[in-house]
Amino acid sequence: MNPHEIGQDTHSVGDPGPATRALIEAVADLSTTRHAEITQYMTERISAEIEAVSTDRHTRRSLAQAAEEGVAAMTRFLRDDLEEIEIPAASYSLVRMLARQGFPVSVVDRSNRLAQDSIMRWCLEVLAGLSDDAAAVMQAGVEILMKLSAGIDGVSQKLLGVYETERDTWLLNRNASRTARIQDILAGRPIEVGDAERTLGYRLGQRHLGVIVWTDDIEVVGGDRSGTEWNGLEQAVTTLAEHLGRGGRVLFEQFDEYTAWAWIPLGTVDRIDPRGLSGIVAAWQRPVGVAVGAPQEGIDGFVRTHRQAAQAREVALTSELPGPRLVSIDEVGAVALMCTNLEWARGWVGDVLGRLAADDPAAAQLRHTLREFLSSGGSFVATAERLHLHRNSVAYRISKAEEQIGHSVRECRLDLENALALCHWLGAAVLAPDSEIPPASG
Repeated sequence: MNPHEIGQDTHSVGDPGPATRALIEAVADLSTTRHAEITQYMTERISAEIEAVSTDRHTRRSLAQAAEEGVAAMTRFLRDDLEEIEIPAASYSLVRMLARQGFPVSVVDRSNRLAQDSIMRWCLEVLAGLSDDAAAVMQAGVEILMKLSAGIDGVSQKLLGVYETERDTWLLNRNASRTARIQDILAGRPIEVGDAERTLGYRLGQRHLGVIVWTDDIEVVGGDRSGTEWNGLEQAVTTLAEHLGRGGRVLFEQFDEYTAWAWIPLGTVDRIDPRGLSGIVAAWQRPVGVAVGAPQEGIDGFVRTHRQAAQAREVALTSELPGPRLVSIDEVGAVALMCTNLEWARGWVGDVLGRLAADDPAAAQLRHTLREFLSSGGSFVATAERLHLHRNSVAYRISKAEEQIGHSVRECRLDLENALALCHWLGAAVLAPDSEIPPASG
């Protein structure tokens, strides 16, 4: 049928008469002969606008196959005036592949919309050259747009349903495999490094920072945020990783509903500043606790930094200090070791501090002053500046502290610093009621 014949017997706009149907059939016939052209156009548009899809060769081939079969299905849909578009097997395969590769649902939805827009653009461009009858062309264009929109909407809904089902299954299997592999590594069981890295999506042969995050706030651990699943613990780890400025992928493992483990890749960095991370955590509005190990290298380091983070968390959980806060193994290394036996630690603190180990405000004030004094190198002036006190006030408190412990604070200094650190972090757990404290000696 030539353009002149198509233009004959035109009905008014809104009446899909013979001329309109003839134009639609002509577009369908042309889409059959120019099938490869439409497929290439659709594939290139999706690949160009969704870069993640185009970077993997296998995914790109699957996309091209889905586009080719999809164009054929839409051609039959228009030509035969079908009720719905028959979804080709290649489209189902592509969606399942995207789900298993971890692509977000937005990529699937965007691909569907780009496919719809591509075929509609092609149809309208071709339609304009098929007839001189503007009314018939316009009516045919409206019919094609309405029919394709309805058909492709149905396709999109079905494909998104397939994606969600496949994604749920994949996540369940992946999480189970990943958890099992992490447990193997932490338990020291033999592993094949390459397989483990593929399962984890994380490189083991690098420097890691072990992190444990936790909360008791149900609003943090999850919930609906404008239709998207939101996990405050994972977001907390992401924020810390961004502060450290490392570009590698973080390994995040949900241990239970309120606790998660993570490993942040550090590249060549072998030291971190816990104070910078503490400032970030302190600014969070939701109560999230954070424990971090020290940077460690390789598979052994993967295990060690996690164990250090677990030790730091034990201190944080035992501590009476208010949260949210960050606890680093660098701050509490000795305390973490003593935290495993609180009864023993309490007895040792009493032996070292004497009456200064009393659980009362006066002793607490002296302990705080003495801790600052020792950390400032035994300087009365520096301590006074830190505590905003007069030098003589500091000297008086140090003298009182010496009376309580029974000797000069310059003796047994390491024991004093460790005992004071225990008191600072663990509070009443290692202190004793005043009535149980022996009198000062000598």
